[in-house]
Amino acid sequence: MTVSETATVTTLLCTTQSVCPVCLDVIDAQVVAEGKLVSMEKECPEHGHFKTYLWPDVDHYTWMNSFKFPCVKPEHSVASLKGCPRDCGLCTSHLRHPTLVEIELTERCNLRCPVCFMAAEAVQAAAQPGPSLAELEAIYKGIMKKTGPNTSIQLTGGEPTIRKDLPDIVRLGRDIGFTSIELNSNGVVVAQNPEYVRELAEAGISGIFMQFDGLTSNVYEKIRGADLLHTKLKAIENCREAGVQVVLAMTIINGINQNQIGDVLRFALENRDVIAGIAYQPAFGSGRFEVSNERRLSMGDVAFLLARQSNGILGAYDLWPLGCSHPTCDSATYIVEEKGRFKALTSMITPKEYMENFDPASPQGSVLPDIADKMFPELGPGLSIVVMSYMDATDMDLKRLKECSMTVAGPDGALIPFCSYQLTNIHGQKRAEILAGKLHEKDS
Repeated sequence: MTVSETATVTTLLCTTQSVCPVCLDVIDAQVVAEGKLVSMEKECPEHGHFKTYLWPDVDHYTWMNSFKFPCVKPEHSVASLKGCPRDCGLCTSHLRHPTLVEIELTERCNLRCPVCFMAAEAVQAAAQPGPSLAELEAIYKGIMKKTGPNTSIQLTGGEPTIRKDLPDIVRLGRDIGFTSIELNSNGVVVAQNPEYVRELAEAGISGIFMQFDGLTSNVYEKIRGADLLHTKLKAIENCREAGVQVVLAMTIINGINQNQIGDVLRFALENRDVIAGIAYQPAFGSGRFEVSNERRLSMGDVAFLLARQSNGILGAYDLWPLGCSHPTCDSATYIVEEKGRFKALTSMITPKEYMENFDPASPQGSVLPDIADKMFPELGPGLSIVVMSYMDATDMDLKRLKECSMTVAGPDGALIPFCSYQLTNIHGQKRAEILAGKLHEKDS
């Protein structure tokens, strides 16, 4: 057999723009297929060539990208001057209206997770108390003016439950007119203080988006730095007693907990009286946590892993793009019970029916439940499954970024796409830090 017969054929799938993982300058990029595997390749004039794995199966990747949804542009945006990603605010080049806005309440945290993209260990000593109630009122009102009351709010950090005034913050958002206010939490305080959970429920919290990385102690020891399994289970029980729904947020890292994806699914189905959904989140790099570029887990990998581990409940092609962002940013299905069997809603409808019933105003986790309520009201509540595909400097795709609907409220009132807000180079530096370093070198 000759070399030419055994060589892998490389096929160009599309071109885009990305950033250099070292200097964060915008550079051209190509998405290519080599055999079945999909990768991004790019070259910085100063720092050389970079290649990042994206997807395990080119046919699945192409199928995912075939979903085309209407774009509803932001009603209020800032002028595009310097180009993506430096004009985030949202700028006039942005294509989609925000459906979720995160508000950071504090930099402080009560854990020191090795995988934390917020780098709590580094900021802890210098952490500020966080925005005051008056400042938060201004932030809430700014979001309301830009996006309207149907936008979901997620209170995050750091760890938001460190703030003793958290119930007041929830009430404030409710008084201003937001109907969906979710708490992003590690669950430690939720587990320790049942009364606190009841107080949050009375204040009007709509749910808790809780870190839940698996069902064995060793997973938490490796990912969170402590055995938190009992803490997580107690937090869920306290939420059940308080009538607060939970979404399990599973950070997935190859070699640590990728074999527990199906176990977490079964656990959620057994406890769906309190667990409304699962957000599977393949780990992304932030310069503070290394993820292999050669074969890190992607949204496509999670789809195939979930298909293998779900005991026939789901197939890889049952996870469909959510439609509120780029097709490869997030995918989902909705598991319902019909005649004693669990089924994926996406196996019960056609893509055409999905498009016809898709509501651009639905938040990320509600797209398919809203369709289920409309088409199959007799089935009752199910379990929402969402796979999130966050970008870092190695795989940043500016075409995807312009379709982001998950934003963070900046201190100046700007609404910034999540992946842009968290963007650092491979050394953990944000763009301003890189520029400051260059100026220092020039001056010296």
